[in-house]
Amino acid sequence: MINKVYIEYLLLKDDQQSFEQVLSIIQPKLLAFACSILKNQSSAQDALQDSLIAIVKGVKKLKDHRKFHAWIYQVTRNKCFDMIRKNQKHNNDSDIDSIPEPSIEDSDRDTKLDMMSMINQLPHKQKNIIHLFYYAGFNVIEIALIVNKPAGTVKSILYDARQTLKQLLGDQI
Repeated sequence: MINKVYIEYLLLKDDQQSFEQVLSIIQPKLLAFACSILKNQSSAQDALQDSLIAIVKGVKKLKDHRKFHAWIYQVTRNKCFDMIRKNQKHNNDSDIDSIPEPSIEDSDRDTKLDMMSMINQLPHKQKNIIHLFYYAGFNVIEIALIVNKPAGTVKSILYDARQTLKQLLGDQI
């Protein structure tokens, strides 16, 4: 796994080749994040495309490269929510929760699907915080920047999500 320091180093180099390398590194992670929000691979790819365009246009305005990771996830999150709002305007009968889950192709597929089904039972806020913390690897302060909430609120949401998951897991045992 490529760490955040390496990406920051590439950003500081400030050349086209380094930035293209950064984009190739972050693209799969942002796609997974978009899929966790939109629950549809095609929609997630569209949101990712919009996000990457915004990232390319806005990266020069970013003053602190250490905030790059939080910023790109915030951009992606906002583009996903824009897409949800746009789809709800055009299709009042659609329900975002009825969109099928993206497929997972791993050796421990059943375990992941069980965990994903439990995570999908969480309220939307808890689901996003769990994804950012456990799957994207952000700490509480970075998540607070991404979701525009105080760190204490993020901790509280994370705690509540863990408690709910423990209850759901206890029901399955």
